[in-house]
Amino acid sequence: MGAIDSLRQQVFTDYSRKTPGSLALFERAKKVLPGGASGNLRYFAPYPLYMESGQGCLTRDVDGHDYIDCFSCNGPLLLGHRHPAVTAGENELAKVGSMVVNPEILVECAELVQQTIPCAEQVRFLNSGTEAVMTAVRFARAYAGKDKIVKFYGHYHGQDDQFLLGVAPSRETFGGGIPEASIENTLTLPFNDIAAFESLIAGRDDIAAVILDPAMHAGGLWSATKEFLQALRTITSEKKVVLIFDEVITGFRMGLGGAQAYHGITPDLATFGKALSAGEKLGAVVGSAKVMAVTDPLAPDETPAVFQSGTGNDGTMALAAAVGAIREYRALEEAGEYQKLWSRVEKLEGQLLSIFEAHGIDIHINRLASMMQLFATTADPSFENYIALNNDLLDIFYLALINEGVMLSLPTSNHIYFSFAHDQTAFDEIARATKTVLEKYPFGEAYLESEYRR
Repeated sequence: MGAIDSLRQQVFTDYSRKTPGSLALFERAKKVLPGGASGNLRYFAPYPLYMESGQGCLTRDVDGHDYIDCFSCNGPLLLGHRHPAVTAGENELAKVGSMVVNPEILVECAELVQQTIPCAEQVRFLNSGTEAVMTAVRFARAYAGKDKIVKFYGHYHGQDDQFLLGVAPSRETFGGGIPEASIENTLTLPFNDIAAFESLIAGRDDIAAVILDPAMHAGGLWSATKEFLQALRTITSEKKVVLIFDEVITGFRMGLGGAQAYHGITPDLATFGKALSAGEKLGAVVGSAKVMAVTDPLAPDETPAVFQSGTGNDGTMALAAAVGAIREYRALEEAGEYQKLWSRVEKLEGQLLSIFEAHGIDIHINRLASMMQLFATTADPSFENYIALNNDLLDIFYLALINEGVMLSLPTSNHIYFSFAHDQTAFDEIARATKTVLEKYPFGEAYLESEYRR
C-alpha cells in the first residue's frame, strides 16, 4: 500500500469512528437522494457529514459534534449561522406570511440594494444566483438586439446550459446533458487578457454582453486585475456591449458594495445571491435604468420587452433576511470590521504556510477578501497550471481537519469562506487543528512520494 492510500485509510477510519450517525443517515439518504445529497458538491468520500444545526461560526453534526464552519454553505453565511440581524427580520415578518403579492418589504429591500451597490439604479429580485444570471443575460440580449455572450475560462455562472462550459481552459462542458446548440452563442476567452478580448471583438457586431466573476472563484480564486476591468469597461462602452458582473459570490464579501466598489469599476448589470440574504433563497439582477427598462411594463413602446416573473421572487422571509443582512453589512463597514476580518484571514494565511512548510509540504494559498483556496504543489501559480492538479491530498486534509473539529472546506470543494462570526479565537483554533493534523497523520510522507509535488 502506498503512502497516499495508507493516509486515506487512517483518516477514513477515524472519520467513521467519529460519525456513525452520519453513516446511518447516508444509508437512508442514498436510497432517495442520488449520492445521498442534494447536490454533487455536498457529497464526499467515504460519505457526507450530515448536520443538525448551526450558530455563529459553529455547525453541529447529527452525532453532536461541533465544527468551526469555514465552508459557510458555499459562501452565503457571511454573518455566520442564525445571525440576530437576519432572524429578527424574519420573525417580524412571520405575521405577514411567506408570500403575499407586492409586499411592502419588497420596496424597502430594493431601496437598500440601490443605496449600497454602485450600478443598482433599478432592481429585480429572483430566487437564486443561477436565475439571476439567466435573467441578466436575457435583459442584455434584448437591450443590445444581439445574441452572442462572452464568458471567460475558469468562471462559473450557475446551472443554465449556456454557461456550463469553459470552467477549465477549454470549451469542454461542465458535465453531460448539455446540447451543443445551447452553447453556440457563448464565446470563451482567457481571463485578464485584454488583448484576446480586443482581438475577438474587432470587426464584429454580434456581441450583446460580456459576463465575468471578478474573483474567478471556480477556477481557483484568481482575481480580476483593475487594469483588465478598466480596459474592459472602456471597450464595452465604446462598442455598446453590456458589461455584466456576476457578483453572486463577491457581492457583499469584497466589501459593502461588492467587487464593483472594491475595484472602482461600474458595470451595466450585476447579479447577486448568496450573501445578499445571508442564506435565504434570494437572487437579484441590478443595473442601469436604461438596460433594466427592457422589463419595465411602463417603458416606452419602442423599448424591447422582456418578460420576467416568478412565483417566489418576492418571498417575504427572504426579503426580510436581506434587509437585516444589508443593514448589518453597512454597520460592519462603518465600524471597520471588513478590514479587521481580512486582516485575520491574512494572518491565518501566514500561519498555514509556516505549518505546512515545517512538515515539508509545498502549499500555495490564493486569498481574496474573506475567501481562500489551497494548492499543494511546486508548480508556478496560474489558473492553467492549477486547474489540472490532482487534489486528492487536499481532500484528505480537509477530511482530517473535520476529524479535529474544523470544517475548513468540504473535501472535493476547496472553497473556503470566512465570516464575521469567525473571531481570532476561531482562527487560532484553525491553525492549531492544522498543526495537529499534520503531526497526527503522515501527510508529509504522502506528499513527497506522490505526483502532487510538481
